[in-house]
Amino acid sequence: MFIVKNIRLIILQKRSAPIALITSMLFLSACSTALHSKTTNAAKDVATIQSTTDFQASSDGSIRYPEQTAATPLPIATTSAAANPLLEGLSSRDLARVQAEAKRMYAKHWKNVSERSRYVRARVLPIIEQMHAPKQLEVVPVAESGYNPYAFSSAGATGLWQVMPGTARVLGMKAPAGYDSRRHVESSTRGGVQYLLNMHAIFGNWPTAFAAYHRGPGSMKKRLRLHPWQPQDGLDRMPVPLVTRTYVRGILGLSILLQRHVWQFPEAWETHKVTLNGPLDVNLLAQAAGISRNEIYRFNPGLNHSQYLKHQVTLHVPESMIEPLLSSVGQAAPAYVLTRVRRGDSLWRLARRYHTSVHDLKRINPGIGKLLHPGQRINVPSRGLNSAHPPLNPLLAQGRRIHYRVRSGDSLWRIAKRFGSTPAAIARANSIRRSKTLHPGDRLWVLARARPS
Repeated sequence: MFIVKNIRLIILQKRSAPIALITSMLFLSACSTALHSKTTNAAKDVATIQSTTDFQASSDGSIRYPEQTAATPLPIATTSAAANPLLEGLSSRDLARVQAEAKRMYAKHWKNVSERSRYVRARVLPIIEQMHAPKQLEVVPVAESGYNPYAFSSAGATGLWQVMPGTARVLGMKAPAGYDSRRHVESSTRGGVQYLLNMHAIFGNWPTAFAAYHRGPGSMKKRLRLHPWQPQDGLDRMPVPLVTRTYVRGILGLSILLQRHVWQFPEAWETHKVTLNGPLDVNLLAQAAGISRNEIYRFNPGLNHSQYLKHQVTLHVPESMIEPLLSSVGQAAPAYVLTRVRRGDSLWRLARRYHTSVHDLKRINPGIGKLLHPGQRINVPSRGLNSAHPPLNPLLAQGRRIHYRVRSGDSLWRIAKRFGSTPAAIARANSIRRSKTLHPGDRLWVLARARPS
């Protein structure tokens, strides 16, 4: 078995009801530890390897392993409010009630949620510690996304912390080319934790900070001006809607359940960074290495695509995967990539542009007709290409059907951009014209897919 560190995660997000998210995020079930057992063969064709344990490649292509040390479990706080800053000022009655409510809310989902956490918590917890935030924030992603970085809310938020596109920009969340910063574990965690710390600095206590994270600081300030509130006043009197109060109580209760060992997160899988040069097809790489492709995407939820032509790709994987992946790099270059037909394109023009023949285009695109349509996607040889329209990360391509409520200022274009769809697709799914005027409160069905933030 590979070495893992016992760690605790953190959470953050924005504007979506926790219960609805928990029930909708169960598709990503966790894998058995047998999938990540160690191997001992030397790796070949090494690109660049980095890790928190200085995992390195030597000049002859072999791998130098660092000395292994036994993982030390992180200390677990006591059940007192003094040891858990999230609970400061709350009465014993509130503490007892939130614990019972959290157990009732999350008991049915805890196994799936905690198993999903194994893929990412080893990268989340150090960031919480580095930012000097309470370690109990590890329960926030439970309430926000069920520890599913692929979760989409009905408002367009995504990732472990359920961050909206606009919020990601304000927080300065960035990720490498070809990644989504809201699903990227490190980027989203830094952004989410910073946002929570900002809310705590503004409002002075954690229950109100969580409520502001859920509703937005502007809304929270207005409510507190009308109805001032402190934890000593009791959670039942917090001046927020029931859905926000339930969200806050769930986070507080989860932190108590973990402290008392009623529930525990399993040990998270420690990962190492492996940087590979393109062209690279992640699916081909997984196949050649004998690894489930979904495992790679679960450890690397920030990936937008499955093919990278010129960009470097940095993968986070357990130690057991490093040698198989590195030895398979030479078999992972895509032979063909998808490109989009432009206005005026013909098979002859495409063949000339991509240095191939009409015969080959027909061979690699069975059933293609003589007439092409703008926007149509066809396979072309990948040699020499600098860009293309690569297939999506397969866990994103599954999509989520969301019943979206139109807001003030929305248009089909804005909604499509938020969810990674197109105006035509939304119009078609709702049997409306693309030119239709939308009104606040209208409901639309949207298939949420991948989109860089």
